[in-house]
Amino acid sequence: MIILTAAALGISAGQMRSAAVIALVAALIGMTFAVAAITSPGPVSILAFVYAVLGYNAGLMLFVLGLYANTRLHRATRVSH
Repeated sequence: MIILTAAALGISAGQMRSAAVIALVAALIGMTFAVAAITSPGPVSILAFVYAVLGYNAGLMLFVLGLYANTRLHRATRVSH
């Protein structure tokens, strides 16, 4: 579930098309895990953080691949006269 949520964040941040938003969301993921580690009475899994970062990056890559596929499909279906 962490991977899917992080991938959704990556796709959503990519749709903003702003490097500042992409960096801000990445920083917020890290800060959230830092706050969870500080305030948690028990141990915090670093593996969950790694999954979140990988999911976020995968979401960004999926968005970029979707843009690329969309561009290629529009070029292929364009009729030249």
